[in-house]
Amino acid sequence: MKQTIQYPLLLLLLVIYSTSFSQSQVALEQIQVYSTTQPKLSYWHLPNDISALEKALDTGLFTKLNLQRSTLQPTIRKELSKQTQVGKITINWETTRDIPFHAYLEIYEVDPVAAYLNKSVDISEEKKDSIHSMWVIACNIFNQKHERILQKTILLGMVPIQALGMGYPITTVSTTPAAQFQALVKAIGLLSPTTNDMEYVEAKIPAAYATDNYWMPIIHNQPRTLFDTSKQFISFANTNGLQLLRIAPASLNKIDLKNKNDNYLFKQVAANIKKYRVGTSSKEYYQVIQPLRDVHANKDYTLEAYLEFNPDAAENNNLFINQQALLFIPELTHTIYDGKDSVGQFKVKESYQEKEKFYYPDQIYNGYDSTKKFNIGTNYGPIAIVNAKVIEGIVYKHNFKIEFSVLQQQKTILVDNKILMIIEGANKPRQMVTVPSDIDINLTNLLLLMAYGELFQSPN
Repeated sequence: MKQTIQYPLLLLLLVIYSTSFSQSQVALEQIQVYSTTQPKLSYWHLPNDISALEKALDTGLFTKLNLQRSTLQPTIRKELSKQTQVGKITINWETTRDIPFHAYLEIYEVDPVAAYLNKSVDISEEKKDSIHSMWVIACNIFNQKHERILQKTILLGMVPIQALGMGYPITTVSTTPAAQFQALVKAIGLLSPTTNDMEYVEAKIPAAYATDNYWMPIIHNQPRTLFDTSKQFISFANTNGLQLLRIAPASLNKIDLKNKNDNYLFKQVAANIKKYRVGTSSKEYYQVIQPLRDVHANKDYTLEAYLEFNPDAAENNNLFINQQALLFIPELTHTIYDGKDSVGQFKVKESYQEKEKFYYPDQIYNGYDSTKKFNIGTNYGPIAIVNAKVIEGIVYKHNFKIEFSVLQQQKTILVDNKILMIIEGANKPRQMVTVPSDIDINLTNLLLLMAYGELFQSPN
């Protein structure tokens, strides 16, 4: 978490505040919380134990003001039910009237876009897209005459980041309730007598994931293999030593369907396209060559595939027309070469719905420890897992599948109908969970190379 603080007259202000409060007691009367963006969900509700919030004030703002929190009465936890209640404080000091000072803590989630538009927070354009959730944290202190003598407010921006989490990313909330509460506690600890009005701080929080019945049982508390992609290689370590993989740029060769030359390289391919495809006059066709290199095994692979490009689909914004701009031609053979030898073939399916595989958006977790689940109250039922793309084929006499999750943020590799690897990372791998098997390392490396081949990353 980072903050921006201005320091002029800091020491003088601290002395003034400390003298004013003079080792007095303060009653933390109430903590009230509300989400203006997701009021019907439960993730923003306070936990039963709010001692961490109290301690953050004790060691932070109250200490700096020379105040000691009274423990004669428990702090009231108030979860608001209407947006019209936001910012309103009801004073009722029946049991604490003899205590000199009375504090109220307000915690509200607000729409980040609204905060930008009304200029409540000054954030660069580059950062705006990364902030998923914005929280207003305010502490008000009153004296015995019901006069507000101090109000300090912090704006907390929450930025989800990928840590060890894997699975189906969920965007309904920015993080798990436990991580969110920890971020709020840290922000409250930053409240100070010299805090600027609406000072902005930022918290990087682990992203949340929906629970599921497919990946979760495999990745639960399993070690992650981390990748280094900072150089021209994909490198990672396993029991066979350091692995170095390289993916060269793919090349495209346009296929001319009108070329009738007997020596034309793509004569038979063009004939098959005319035979099996329709509307060829308005489309373009390409051979794509993808070189792949396994340095550890000193092996060079090549993928050869054939693409159909439909410019009408690329330009059509009609959501009711389901057309792919780029299509791996299903009637043609897509080949895997080891050196010059053909060792396998594959096909590519788009938007493939899995059978008996579901994710549960109402129940989230951190993508690592599936014993820590949180029900956020959306009441959405199980939703079928749909892979954006599936590569399926045979190589070295083994059946294989490479499943690309939505947005291609995760790849699942199966060999002989069993999960072998789950890899997180969109255009480059970042981390991986592997399942023990007797599959040859050369095959696993080849499939990993295929999963991140440039030819499969073209958008549709």
